[in-house]
Amino acid sequence: MNHWLILLTTLSPLLADISPYELSYNVSSDTAGYDGSNLVLRGNVTLDHDLGQMKARVAIINKEKSSLEPFSIHLENAVSILLESQKQLFSDEAFFDFQTMTGKVMGRECPIIFKDRELDLFCKTMDLSLNRKGKNVEISHLIAEQDVHIDYLRDFHIHCEKATYEKETLTATGKKPASLTHLGDWVHAKRIHLDLETNLLTLDSPEGELSSFFFPEDPKRKCQFASQLLTWNHQDHLLLLQKGVIIYDPLLGTLVGEDRFSLKQRETCGKWTVQTIKTTGKTVLSSNDGDSLTSYGTLKLERDALLITCESPPDQPLKYESKDHLLFANRARIEYSTQGFEPKPKTIYLDGNVQIFSHDLSRPLTKGLADHVIHHPQLMQTHLLADGDHTVLFWDEEKKLKLSAPEILITQEEGEEIVKGVGILRFTLTEEEKMRLDSLFPTQRN
Repeated sequence: MNHWLILLTTLSPLLADISPYELSYNVSSDTAGYDGSNLVLRGNVTLDHDLGQMKARVAIINKEKSSLEPFSIHLENAVSILLESQKQLFSDEAFFDFQTMTGKVMGRECPIIFKDRELDLFCKTMDLSLNRKGKNVEISHLIAEQDVHIDYLRDFHIHCEKATYEKETLTATGKKPASLTHLGDWVHAKRIHLDLETNLLTLDSPEGELSSFFFPEDPKRKCQFASQLLTWNHQDHLLLLQKGVIIYDPLLGTLVGEDRFSLKQRETCGKWTVQTIKTTGKTVLSSNDGDSLTSYGTLKLERDALLITCESPPDQPLKYESKDHLLFANRARIEYSTQGFEPKPKTIYLDGNVQIFSHDLSRPLTKGLADHVIHHPQLMQTHLLADGDHTVLFWDEEKKLKLSAPEILITQEEGEEIVKGVGILRFTLTEEEKMRLDSLFPTQRN
């Protein structure tokens, strides 16, 4: 095996002027040739350099005449570099310019591979910016282009037109949206940012699909979503959607929010399924049956409990809207039951300053006040309840009906709405009760 001893012997008169730092690397190869400017090494080339250990079939080292330090290094065929930072780089060809501290890496027959901890990056071309750190040279900035693919933690895969790596962070961009896949889930985004220190994925303008809330094993019932921003904490299995959030599940319906949704995942049937959704700010849940629930505070969906709970501030009550009625309250609770393998609302509870009136503005007004409402959609029954000495107030203009009672039961019989008072009831309202009804509803109805 020939070593760089050939070169050192040729340049022996200069050795007295060369510092130990400039001789801090070694070279070996099967053959070597030197023309006064370029050292050409062929066959099993190994170069221990300040950047790391470089290997290739061919290496061309260009240097200035006054120094043994390489001006540039050109590597060809089966190039592999173990960087001082323990990162790895594999390619067909690589060129490093130590005057401009830049590098160019090419993958002609095989893709370039860059490895960093739990990340593997593949591409066709790569531009590097180099930086000196003490006696070592490190890659400070990396730009990968053409057929860029990134594997992260085995189950996360990113495809993009361009990826930038700098200071333990990677950003995927391009004219076309970048894509992220995780098992059966996928997301398209304008930009995907990966922080290797915090293990957080941040996606701009994401649109994608997750496993269904209720049937994760069924690929035909995917949950679709979009928002302005998504932060994915894979260690805690938590997805945070922010601003302009839309989630559609074929069985649950559509969730639309203005502020923030937190989605907690858990492994179910080999899928990472959303177990809970917590929202803040204005959130609208629209069912496939046409009913809707609007919350201005917090809303929580619990998959295993088949339960939705929400609460709104007193000055901005939540709203439950059905085909016939519109109701306002401070708190709501919706319990689901499974019918034919599909979840359906079983019981809807509304609590705290509940206000009820008819939804159809073209018909005579129905209005009422209660402390609690219990609605059974499947039974077509609604209970209006009052606490303590309070009474439920109810007014139906069409039927000329006025009621004041501790409880009122509303049922549907043969397509007709039947209203019944329970307990001690009055068929007239006091002036105070009339004023209470009249003062509440004009603004709500508008």
